[in-house]
Amino acid sequence: MLILPNSCFLHVAKTGGSWVKRAIIASGIEYEEYSIDGNPHIGLSECPVKDKFKFAFVRHPVDLYRSYWQFKMTNEWDVNNQLDMDCKSDDFNDFIRNVLNKYPRCYGDSLIDFVGDRENEIEFIGKYENLAEDLITALKYAQEVFNEASIRNLPPYNVSDKTRFPAKYTKELEAEVRQIEINVIERFGYN
Repeated sequence: MLILPNSCFLHVAKTGGSWVKRAIIASGIEYEEYSIDGNPHIGLSECPVKDKFKFAFVRHPVDLYRSYWQFKMTNEWDVNNQLDMDCKSDDFNDFIRNVLNKYPRCYGDSLIDFVGDRENEIEFIGKYENLAEDLITALKYAQEVFNEASIRNLPPYNVSDKTRFPAKYTKELEAEVRQIEINVIERFGYN
């Protein structure tokens, strides 16, 4: 979580949050980093600035799960993360099967604590797929003072090794992810 002068960024894992932090730094906005026990993924329930404009980013579930696996394969599985320990696999489709069997809807269910439910959403929800433009829009809505060009010119960051760890779904598993995470797909206008 990053607390800015007029707003608060809620960092949903694997939705570009590390890049967002770099973009905020590059754009000249002062911020305070807020974490609990070293975890920067703090949701609404533990947000210390509930009165500030809040923004977060979401990602298509099919791509999010792919990115999650590639990130873990590139870096390593977290022994303190129960999902990692229960689902880890060197085979992408085995990992997806494990997640679907043991933690169905884990992405969609976790989003509620970051962006709220449909009746009580935070002020701005951007998409990973439009990260730079949506970040600029959020910062403008929050009336932050920043250098827009520095955000537009910032290269990707924290990118997994997609060549070394390709992640191709079987048609059946991709369809199953889409069905299980249908609420995310419909709520945020994905197809």
